[in-house]
Parts: sequence; structure tokens; C-alpha cells
Amino acid sequence: MPLYVYKAVDKDGQVIRNRVEEVNRFILLKKLKRNGFMPIKVTQIQMSNRANKIRKKQKKNMETSDSILKTVRERQRNMNTMSKTEAIKQDAKRILFTNLKITNRDIVIFTQDFYLLKKANFNNIHALSTIIESTENPSFRAIIEDILLGVEAGENMYTTMEYYTGVFPPIYINMIKVGELSRIIN
Repeated sequence: MPLYVYKAVDKDGQVIRNRVEEVNRFILLKKLKRNGFMPIKVTQIQMSNRANKIRKKQKKNMETSDSILKTVRERQRNMNTMSKTEAIKQDAKRILFTNLKITNRDIVIFTQDFYLLKKANFNNIHALSTIIESTENPSFRAIIEDILLGVEAGENMYTTMEYYTGVFPPIYINMIKVGELSRIIN
């Protein structure tokens, strides 16, 4: 998919800049408007040859996030012998030990994107769905998709993140926990 850089204004007049992958410019503009943003500038950027090579290599060597999620869903259907928590922990461990390492950069970009989307009044489900579309690392994308599944199932975000203590430091998870619980109480 093509990569776009956009500049938009939210309801409060804040200028937001972000980089996302989208099928085409029209669909991106439509999504921005649907989410309450007023697009100022949307520019398609070319991926460098290096980025194209990395993507091709990832496609050859890595399971796609769809195949990982398919496996997770199949295991969830066959959880008659295991508890749900044990099955999710096993899936979390399997995702963690895939070929591509999750870097601090991945977590920083996730945090920045999540912060901006929450500031623009996105709910957790919509924010995570939007971030998944622009996440380049397939292993990290699978983890975010798993977190999204947990949130869609009614769990708190931090509860699902606790299965990935090898990815998210405990202090990070606790900050998410405090944020979520303080909004529930208020």
C-alpha cells in the first residue's frame, strides 16, 4: 500500500501530523473526515529502495499477522482442555519468539500514535485499529492486534498488555493501567 503523510486539524484546532499506509488518497481523506479531522495536506511519499527490499524480505521470511491471528483464533476455539488465560499466554509467547525483534523504536512510535489518537478523542478500539494499519513490524502488529481483540472482548488494555511483559516494560503497563482505571472511576 502507498504511504501518505498528512496534516490535519482536530475539533479543538490542534494540528496533527502523521504517516499512514492507505489504499489511496481518497480513502484516507474519507477516514480523516469521518474521525473529525479537517485535512490540510495529504502527500503520498515514495518508499525508498531499502524499505521495499525490507518489506519483500519480511514477506518471504515472516508469517503474516493474518496467519498468526488465524492460528490464535483456532486455538481459542479449541480451548476445551485449557483455561482462556493459559491459551492467551501461550499465544503471546509464540508471537514473541517470531523472527522479527520488536525494538524500542516500535514501542515509541506506538506510544506517540496512541497518544495523538487518544488526544483526538478516539476510543481504544478505534485508536488500536488505526495504529495496526500503519505498523510496519509484523510481530508487533500481531501483538497490537491481540491487544485489540482483548479490548474488543471487554478487557482493559493493560490486562492484555500484561501477557507481553517481554515487550512492554512493567512501568509502561502500569501507566496504561492508571490511565484506564482513572477514567473508569471518573
